[in-house]
Amino acid sequence: MQPHEKIKSYVHLVCEQIRWKKAHPRIHQEMENHIVDQRDAFMTLGLDEEAATDKAIANTGDAAMIGAQLDRTHRPKPQWGMFAATAVLLTFGLLVRLFVFNDEDRVGLISVRLFFTGVGMAGMFIAYLADFSLLGKYPKTIYFSITAFSLVLLFLSPELNRGLYYAQYAALLFPLACALAIFAARNKGYIGIALCGLAFVLPGLVLITARAITGFLHFAIVGMVVFGAAVWKNWFSIKRFHGFLLVLASVVLLAIVLTANMNDYHWKRFAAALHPSADPYGMGYWAMMTQELLRGAKWFGQGRISEAYMAGLMEPSAAFYTDSLLTALISLVGWIAFAIVVGVILFFVLKGFAHCFKQKSSLGFFVSLSIMLTFSVQVISYALFNLGIQFVSPISLPLISYSNTATVINLVLIGFMLSVFRTGDIVTDGESRTLSARNKYITWEGGKLTIHFKAQ
Repeated sequence: MQPHEKIKSYVHLVCEQIRWKKAHPRIHQEMENHIVDQRDAFMTLGLDEEAATDKAIANTGDAAMIGAQLDRTHRPKPQWGMFAATAVLLTFGLLVRLFVFNDEDRVGLISVRLFFTGVGMAGMFIAYLADFSLLGKYPKTIYFSITAFSLVLLFLSPELNRGLYYAQYAALLFPLACALAIFAARNKGYIGIALCGLAFVLPGLVLITARAITGFLHFAIVGMVVFGAAVWKNWFSIKRFHGFLLVLASVVLLAIVLTANMNDYHWKRFAAALHPSADPYGMGYWAMMTQELLRGAKWFGQGRISEAYMAGLMEPSAAFYTDSLLTALISLVGWIAFAIVVGVILFFVLKGFAHCFKQKSSLGFFVSLSIMLTFSVQVISYALFNLGIQFVSPISLPLISYSNTATVINLVLIGFMLSVFRTGDIVTDGESRTLSARNKYITWEGGKLTIHFKAQ
């Protein structure tokens, strides 16, 4: 047997002991590199190739034993804690709907809610079990598929508050699409940044056209943070200072675009958020009601509610299950309910970001970061609105508030994120990069330019 074949045979025997087959390619590559390095070291000491190979393999250890040890450390990491938090949030939303609010049609609405929750959970488990690295192999296809899906949503969307209703939900998918565009622009310098800019423009135009100010704002915040993270990782191979200047310029440009596309309704809404008492029965009504309910709230039990707002609070209204669920819950149950909800969400968010920053692959990092930011921005926006800071309407309180479309989309996104956390340890970006697809004789690896005299 040739020396190199001995190495392959040894590594193959090691991998046979490891049950998680998806981990085989990475372990195979790492062990082979390790043994080859050992062999080369022995050859520099004077051994011939065959003797050096035999000694390197012998020093590595018994293949079966090594494989058994690697089998214990290389297994998928089920995310039971994140699953449990997801289930708690979904259950909490259903229980609130069932027992807290006085809704005559609660059974019918809960049936619909259960149906869409089931659809979302099916999508979440499919995404969880899928190979998330496929997102990195087909970024353009996925980007344009998400964009096409958003256009379908807009075509089907009714108009609400002078905007297309479903456009806000399309905004939940765009950050992932743009994160994949950033991933595809690795080491492409300013050309890559320009391509990323174009990738950001199309979703932005869709949201502006649909007059979805909240969605545009969410997308812009998440997109800029992911873009900034890419600059921080030196993803585009440019000077970080120049990269952050571009991030700052993009923020200014987005602010100009946002301001230019605000209509009279948005400006009146903005003014009412600053001074709700100036229009107490118009644009300022919801903010006044929120402030009144919060002022009368207790830690436990129903708070003091004036008659002027009692009828509005108890009247079955979609607004309580979409935009102001927390405010109503604080007023009817007490601040303790708010603290419990925030505690569970905080656990989910902190655990999610902790996993996100542990990712070994940039693909896993960008995918999980974009999803966690999408989730977190929804939560922050919703909490601010429910605490009386109402410059824009929130999209949803993920998994809790009554929004079937948002629930399905959020669950599918969470599924992809948990897939990253489950298998991300064995996914790498591949340090070796071929400079030209047609030239296999030149490679760039670990900062070293190597010229091969035989094709790789």
